Amino acid sequence: MITLRTSESLSRSTDCRARRAAGQLSILPSLLLAGFLLTGCNPANLVAQGIERELPQYVGPADSYDVKINGLKVQAGSAQSVVAVGDRVRPEGAPVIERLVLELQDVVYDRAAERLSEVGAAKLTAVIRTDDLADFLEAFRNVQEAEVMLQSPDQATIRLRPQIGNLSVPRGVTVNIRGELVGEATQLRFEVSEVSAAGFDLSAIAARRLSDAINPLADLSNLPVEVEITSVIAAGETIGLEVVGDPRSFEL
Repeated sequence: MITLRTSESLSRSTDCRARRAAGQLSILPSLLLAGFLLTGCNPANLVAQGIERELPQYVGPADSYDVKINGLKVQAGSAQSVVAVGDRVRPEGAPVIERLVLELQDVVYDRAAERLSEVGAAKLTAVIRTDDLADFLEAFRNVQEAEVMLQSPDQATIRLRPQIGNLSVPRGVTVNIRGELVGEATQLRFEVSEVSAAGFDLSAIAARRLSDAINPLADLSNLPVEVEITSVIAAGETIGLEVVGDPRSFEL
């Protein structure tokens, strides 16, 4: 059987197909946008991922980094701030940093080069645990059985068994070193005020040698960015550092 369609029925059929096609096309942008967002390919995420890739070489490898961008202007390629949070960061020349927060203000991102091309201001906060500092001293400062005890706001006692020439002490005997935690340029230093062993105060010469042996407790000069430690706070089992950086050196 052959069915003939009138011009009117053909017109209605064509209109229906057109409406269906238009409806499908109308939801296409929404589907694309949803996929775009779900796959993390929106402009803010692309910028964040680009910065996140660069952080290990500028700050150090870490268990994880999380980057957030505030006030992004896509067309201008600029943002009000970029905040990067790193967990268990391992910079060269310093103990493991339990938590590091890097905040960059007034940044411009070069989308073609996929890097920051301008930074208005930069600051960091870093938290170091006492057990990580003790591990660092044992690994890099020629001492054994290190233990760090803090007293707010910036005092500490470092107990250890040194292996420094004629200052070596037998197993079971430790030296107590008391002093102040200070920031000096790129270094976290320990200004020694008192040294004792087995209940006896050691000489000033011994104290100076121990100070030279354990300092600096951390040195950020090996970072490829220029920084300065401006504040040191001791609380509980953590040491907090406030650090400012030269914005020009943070152009990733």
